[in-house]
Amino acid sequence: MPEAVGLARAAIGIAHMVAPTRANELLAGTDAATPTTRAAARTFGIREIYIGGGLFAATSYAPRVVRTLLRAGVAVDVWDTAAFALTADLPRRTRVAGCLIAGGFVVAGIAAETQLDR
Repeated sequence: MPEAVGLARAAIGIAHMVAPTRANELLAGTDAATPTTRAAARTFGIREIYIGGGLFAATSYAPRVVRTLLRAGVAVDVWDTAAFALTADLPRRTRVAGCLIAGGFVVAGIAAETQLDR
């Protein structure tokens, strides 16, 4: 499961780097095409590539750091979930989608770490 979490994170990151408008349409709606949103999507993308790609590679080449990378992912996803939940004046669609996506990765990261203990 850590491999799947890593690949999913990296894929999301690549999408935000390569096609930030398209990748961010669900969360940003019509604002996805603005330069500020595209730049922010790319900064988000590189974070996901780093954590996800690192996690995926670590499962084969550095198993001792898998737990640390899973926890780093959970930490940023908890923060992202809180940001979507608590930011004033977000459109409902953005708030719900952001909480579901980030919260889903919190659950996936915790589940993947739990799997390491088996």
